[in-house]
Amino acid sequence: MKICLFTDTLGDLNGVSRFIQDMGEQAHAHGVELHIITSTSKPIPQHSYIHNLPYLFKIPMPFYQELDLVLPKKRAIKQLLQELQPDIVHISTPGPFGWSAKTIAQKMNFPLIGTYHTDFPAYLYDLTQSKWIKRQTDKIMAKFYRPFKHVISRSQHYIHVMDNDLGIAPSRTSVLPAGTDLQKFHSRHQDYTIWQHFHLANGRQKVLYVGRINIEKNIPFLLEVWQSFIEANPGIEADLVMAGEGRYRKLADKMKPYHAYFLGPVTGEALSKIYASSDLFIFPSTTDTLGQVIMEAQASGLGCLVSDQGGPQSLLPDQAGFIIAANDAEAWQKKLADLLSEQVSTHNWAQCTRQHMQQYDIQDSFQHFINIHKAQLQETSSD
Repeated sequence: MKICLFTDTLGDLNGVSRFIQDMGEQAHAHGVELHIITSTSKPIPQHSYIHNLPYLFKIPMPFYQELDLVLPKKRAIKQLLQELQPDIVHISTPGPFGWSAKTIAQKMNFPLIGTYHTDFPAYLYDLTQSKWIKRQTDKIMAKFYRPFKHVISRSQHYIHVMDNDLGIAPSRTSVLPAGTDLQKFHSRHQDYTIWQHFHLANGRQKVLYVGRINIEKNIPFLLEVWQSFIEANPGIEADLVMAGEGRYRKLADKMKPYHAYFLGPVTGEALSKIYASSDLFIFPSTTDTLGQVIMEAQASGLGCLVSDQGGPQSLLPDQAGFIIAANDAEAWQKKLADLLSEQVSTHNWAQCTRQHMQQYDIQDSFQHFINIHKAQLQETSSD
C-alpha cells in the first residue's frame, strides 16, 4: 500500500508537525511506503519520503503569524501524484496546500482520507467572539471534508463536534489512538543544568508550558493567572517557563518580575530535558483537538493542569493531574497554590504518569493509522 500525505505544516513547532514526522519515521522503520508532501520555505527533515514542492507565494496566516499559507504550484502536485500513483491520498490540513491537493486528487479519482487536527471554527470564535464567523468557518470546513471517504479524529470529544457542527456522520469517522515517542520523552532525561543554559535558577520549582505563545492557546489567560498567583503567594518560589513561538513573547520584560520566562522555540534533546526537569505542566487551551504536549509531559513524569474544554482532558487520568474549569482564573490560581506549596504532590505524579503513558506508544498509534487506510482501501476495492 502506498500513501501520499499532504500537509500545510511540517517545519513548524506544533503538535501536528510532530505527529506527521512521527508517522513518517514509523513508516520508514516498518517498511511502509508513506510519502509526506508539503510546500514550505522552512527547514524540514531531509528524508527520501519527504517531498517539498514549489509554491507561487506565501503569506503569514492571519491570527497565527508563525504559520505560512502558501499558494502552491498545482502542476507540481499533479505531476507528483502521477509519478507516485498512490493507492490512497491523505489530506492532513485544510489550508491552501491541503485544499489544492484534495481538489487535484479528487479529480484524479484517488480515494481520500482526512484528519481533523485543529478546531478552526472554535479557534476563530475565541479570537473574534463572533458567532457569525464561527458559522461561516463551520460551513467552509464542512465543504472541505465532504469528499473524504473517512475522517480521522485525534480524540473522542471531536467525533461529536464533527457530527454536530460539520455534518460529518460518525459512520465515516474514527478516533486515532493518541501516541508519542516514549523514548524521546522520559524522566531519565532529567538534567537540572538545562536551566543554567536558559539563565534560570535551579532551586526554584518549574511550571512548564510548551506550545504556541498566542491567544488561541489561551496565553493571555495563563499570564493573568500566573501574575495573580505570584502576587498572592510571594513565599512560593516557582517559575513559569514557556517554550515556543508566538506574539506574546513580546511581554518577556513585563513578565520577568513575576518569574515568567519565554525560552523561544526548543527542540530535540533540550526539549526532552526541560520536560523531565520541570515540576508541573500547565495547558489552559480550550481549542486543542488532542494536545500532543500533554502526552509528552506525562511521558516525562509530569502531572498536568488542563482545561475542561477540548481534547487534552481525555488524556488525563485522575492520578495524573487536574482538569480545571476553562477560564476560571480563581480556580487555576488556587490549584497552583495548593500544588506548589506541597512539592511532594507533584513528585508523586511521576509514579503513575509514566505507567499511564504505556498505552500511548507511538508505534501503536502508527499501526492504527495504517489499519484505517487499509480498511478504507479494501472498502474502495469492493465498491
